[in-house]
Amino acid sequence: MNRTTSEIKSVAFVGSGKVASGFASIFHQAGFIITGIYSRNKETGKALAEKVEAPFFDSLEDVKADLILVAVADQHVIEVVDSFSAKLLVVYSAGSISLEEFENQKTRAVFYPLQSFTEGRNLKSEDIPILLEANTKSLQKKLEVICKKIGFKFQHCDSEKRKKIHLSAVFLNNFVNHLVYVSHEEAIKNNLDWSLFQPLLNETYEKLKIVSPYEAQTGPAKRNDRLIIENQLSLLEGRNKEIYKLLSQSIIETYSKND
Repeated sequence: MNRTTSEIKSVAFVGSGKVASGFASIFHQAGFIITGIYSRNKETGKALAEKVEAPFFDSLEDVKADLILVAVADQHVIEVVDSFSAKLLVVYSAGSISLEEFENQKTRAVFYPLQSFTEGRNLKSEDIPILLEANTKSLQKKLEVICKKIGFKFQHCDSEKRKKIHLSAVFLNNFVNHLVYVSHEEAIKNNLDWSLFQPLLNETYEKLKIVSPYEAQTGPAKRNDRLIIENQLSLLEGRNKEIYKLLSQSIIETYSKND
């Protein structure tokens, strides 16, 4: 079978983390044949294989399908992808690894989800934008067909642009989440009721649907209220104090440009 021109009906997955689990479940529900799961973590790999009614592969050499989707930690992606024969179609889900770094580029591509996967959260396919990159039109077309069949929104994106998108995503998702963690940490330390902050957290995100982040900014740093800033700094120590200083200064500089 010529895997560069035939329709993709079967998919195998390498990895059993959040991204691999999310993708495997979505592909399974969309009617693709899951030929199997391979994972270095046999416990989570076998659990995922059972969930999508597929076998667990004990070796990478056993992994075969019309398409192999590699969703492992970034530091292992190149090693894993290059371990496959050039005859097999292999896509990977890393945001900051260039397609140029791989051998056999005619049968290698990027299938990057611009989304955060969390255990227990059943995301809808339409809520997972996919960034595609392929060096051949036939493989590009195949990935488009997969996205349309499942219901993914997709865009074509080269490696350099994808790295920049990934960077913005880290600020938007990973760093924002960490700031919520810091807020929670301070609330617990001061014996505050965390549920009190839930309406504020909800409104913080809801208003960004209708106004720009620049317009939505409020708070003492936006007003350059040095008295409040110094008072709040006196309540902090260590890492959290440094985070407060850095972010306050960034906000002050952002809005002082238009004074």
